[in-house]
Amino acid sequence: MSAGTLTLTNNSAAVAGSGTVFTTEVAAGDFIVVTVGGVPYTLPVKSVESGTALTLVSNYTGPTQSGAAWSAVPRVALNMVTAALVAQSAEALRGLNYDKQNWQSIFSGSGDATVKLPDGSSFTGPAWGGIAQTLEDLSQNLSKRLEKDKNLSDLTDASQARQSLKLGDSATHNIGEADDNVLAVGSFGVGSKNLPVISDLWDKTRGTRFFNVNPSTSGGTGTYGSGLRLSDRNVGSGSPVEQQAFVAIIFSGKAMQFMSMADGINTGWMTVYHTGNTTRSADGTLKAASPIIKIYADGRFDTNDESEGCTVTRVGTGEYRINGCIGMNADAAWGGIDGGFDIPKDRNRQPLVWLDYEVDSEGSVLVKTFHRTYPDSPPFARNERPGLADGDPVDIPADQFVSVRVEMPQDSVWNKKQKEMLDAMEKAERERQQNQQQEQV
Repeated sequence: MSAGTLTLTNNSAAVAGSGTVFTTEVAAGDFIVVTVGGVPYTLPVKSVESGTALTLVSNYTGPTQSGAAWSAVPRVALNMVTAALVAQSAEALRGLNYDKQNWQSIFSGSGDATVKLPDGSSFTGPAWGGIAQTLEDLSQNLSKRLEKDKNLSDLTDASQARQSLKLGDSATHNIGEADDNVLAVGSFGVGSKNLPVISDLWDKTRGTRFFNVNPSTSGGTGTYGSGLRLSDRNVGSGSPVEQQAFVAIIFSGKAMQFMSMADGINTGWMTVYHTGNTTRSADGTLKAASPIIKIYADGRFDTNDESEGCTVTRVGTGEYRINGCIGMNADAAWGGIDGGFDIPKDRNRQPLVWLDYEVDSEGSVLVKTFHRTYPDSPPFARNERPGLADGDPVDIPADQFVSVRVEMPQDSVWNKKQKEMLDAMEKAERERQQNQQQEQV
């Protein structure tokens, strides 16, 4: 606001000021702005008589007012505002003219029309005449259209259409497991995230496939596992079920078993022995793995997966107590309950020690070894040692070990793991069957 206040008189060009300095704030041609009764007035100045008196270009038409606040507006500032309004108005008029030209081009053109956009750029597109011609051409070509309700059966050359779409040969084949079908993920178990359980391994309609088995699978191993069935043929002699030949292999934990069948004659399930289900005995031969403990001269010992939890203590010369077991294992492959030992031998395959054992009431096994000689053998093969007679207690030879096959309790580490694995397999099978039933519903 400018200094002081004004007194304005209706129908008078004279303006009186109070506390004003007209001589320094305004000049002839400038404007004063004052609001009277809520109405703003912009009044041009004709002349300045003194610091408190000036004359307007024309008489003031508003109501008489004294003590009115006011603002001085230099003529240059008002001219700039006016010029800006003129420029904006001219720009708006040019835009309207462009719009008229654009519409003229769109509605009167026969091909493409170029229109001017508000940002000054151009855009070329079809004029109405061009659109009308395109619609006319489409109307004339409707005789070549495909009818929706014919589902593409009215194609002139279906083979060429498939080739153009790059569908390949598979487009003319069904998806499934029959001959000449296209395979989907899961067909024959290929790529399946959850292999289907096969109910009958001898079912020749199953052909070649990957599968799962469970204890109820007919012709299976009686365990949970995953396998592969390779069909050689589905014709032959014998009953309808026997008229085939196939090979099957099943993996279950560390067990790998296989069998073959031809015209009803099968090999039965055979087990593959490997580093996971065999152990190397003291004489270097391989035997079927079981809960086995290797005992060394100073009482050190090794356990395998099945004997985990057992410990060995050397209690005296040639005496080693095994704790954590419940006696000896009666595996026939090791000679029954009294044959679960493998003792060191010399280069002539002669045992180097006599062996005896005791089982106490809690199942601990006390293994006892004694010096063993061969007086009837040649001197180099008699196994004679100074100070030791045949049958004297003696430690296991320092560079060898005694293998002992024991029976493990139901709560052993191995048995617990086996039970947990079996429970997990049974749970997975139940969930698979439930999901299958839900999908069928």
